[in-house]
Amino acid sequence: MRMINALVLAAAIAVGLSAAGSYAQNATQHEHTAAPAAAQAPAMGHQAMMAAMQADQKKLDELVAQMNAATGEDKIDKIAAVVTELAAREKKMNSMMMMMHGDAQQIPHDANH
Repeated sequence: MRMINALVLAAAIAVGLSAAGSYAQNATQHEHTAAPAAAQAPAMGHQAMMAAMQADQKKLDELVAQMNAATGEDKIDKIAAVVTELAAREKKMNSMMMMMHGDAQQIPHDANH
């Protein structure tokens, strides 16, 4: 019974991650086209960032495909690999956001606004 619960939980996580990955990819594409030109990074930095994001997405797609193809105990390992990759991406994205917006947080705000 415990193994069945673990597999059901793993399947639920897998479905959620697959949907989240698709949503994140689509949201990234929409945000990219909707961002004003002044807010985008310089051309070379922006191209490098986009190439890195595409490589990260390809890696995640491969891990999800491996997860979906796996069965039994191997599936749990593949799910763990996907979750680990998503956690690493989240950490990297938070780090990038802090670097990009860190200066804005240091600006003192007037209490009257």
